[in-house]
Amino acid sequence: KSQRTQGVIIATMTDNDDAKMTEKEAGPTIKLISRTGDPFELPYVAARLSQTVKDAQPCEDDDENESPEDVEIVKVDTPCLEKVVEFLKHYNEDALKEIKTPLEDNTFDGVVQQVWYRDFVKGVDQPMLFDLVTAANFMAIQPLLDLTCLQVSCQLMGKSAEEIRVILNIPKLTADEEAKARENHRWIFDD
Repeated sequence: KSQRTQGVIIATMTDNDDAKMTEKEAGPTIKLISRTGDPFELPYVAARLSQTVKDAQPCEDDDENESPEDVEIVKVDTPCLEKVVEFLKHYNEDALKEIKTPLEDNTFDGVVQQVWYRDFVKGVDQPMLFDLVTAANFMAIQPLLDLTCLQVSCQLMGKSAEEIRVILNIPKLTADEEAKARENHRWIFDD
């Protein structure tokens, strides 16, 4: 009985030691701060997927930056930055497979085989999806930009010009604007 208890204690101690080692092995952390001042902490190695984060660091040698400076992401609101950080953390553990062009399938699910990434973009509403596209572009996170743009393009496939205008929140042209557009860009209009 005492051996079993001792074994559990030893195993627990080993698990704790492993957890401490993993923390140390993970390296330094960084805080990304939203437009409204809310901080999100994540491993620096995960945050480095963003070129904007890398560029904000004063240290020349990115791999040896043991104390990265926090970065204010002034163009990204808190809910969106929270999703971006979720993406960065997951990508660090399980990278998104490259989205190759030309696309290998006609559907989003056919192109993106990894379930977590499919669920990530399908689990957000339209405004958040557009916010993620904007954030990925501003923060220079190419895999997130590729993923979100693919989702937007798949949502637009097969839609009429009017449906696309509504989805993208493009204001309707006035009669004068439409006449000028028809004159200058005949190839756009089907009729």
